[in-house]
Amino acid sequence: MRTLLKSQKGFLIALAVLLAAAAGWLLFWKRIAREFNRAADEAPFQQLTFGGAYYTLCDNGTVRQYLGGDAGIDRSLCGSQLGEITVPTEKGAAVCTLYACKPLEEAGKEKAIILSERNSHLSAYELTGFQYLDNQPSIWAVCASYGIGAASDLESVAVYETDGTELAVYTDPADLQAFYEKFVKLGENLSDEETEKAYLEAYRAEYGDAGTLRFENGTASAEDDETYRKAMELWSRGVCYVDIRLTNGLQLRKCVYAPQPKLFTVYGVYRFNEPFFAGE
Repeated sequence: MRTLLKSQKGFLIALAVLLAAAAGWLLFWKRIAREFNRAADEAPFQQLTFGGAYYTLCDNGTVRQYLGGDAGIDRSLCGSQLGEITVPTEKGAAVCTLYACKPLEEAGKEKAIILSERNSHLSAYELTGFQYLDNQPSIWAVCASYGIGAASDLESVAVYETDGTELAVYTDPADLQAFYEKFVKLGENLSDEETEKAYLEAYRAEYGDAGTLRFENGTASAEDDETYRKAMELWSRGVCYVDIRLTNGLQLRKCVYAPQPKLFTVYGVYRFNEPFFAGE
């Protein structure tokens, strides 16, 4: 027997290695499966609808955007109870108790942040939309929903690059007045065809005839790589994000400002003629 084991030593070592590797892979895939199942369980709670508004699950960083300081998501943020909502899941209905955000509530501000408690676990949600703005709203409908009726309703306007680099923050009343006057002139939301036309017009203004460039189902295509490269470079030139902070506590965050096709994305896509910011 000892001789047999000795002669099979190499095979047994290889077999042990394979079994160890198989066990490792099994544990790996079990962990992946657990994470996948956990993500699936949490998916229904990524967004809540309450009071005609959409609220999206957020982290400490987002909460601090509204409250400042080193605010964390804990029970000290819970203000008055707003009610309960029932969220359907694969495992059955889950009941969430909603609370106002105490610092905002005490400041008399709108419900930009709410707290949800489920199974003794507390989560924060940011207001990210209104149900009645789902269908191509005009900028006036957006302003009415957010309580923007005058420049004095704006607390600040922050402009930053898409990588997060801050470019400017406007708080001076004169700057906010100038921004407000241009913002409310954005008018009606553009259709897909009108948006595509804005991109094509920008290309023609820069390079002339756009015969080699076209849009199909909202996607730009070109007959050659050089045309495509020039178009992408032009349209992305100067693109930045705009955060609009309101005195009522609400914010319009990550609006997209594209100076070349002259498009401003808030809820929908809007066209402007006069540049919004100095130095463009």
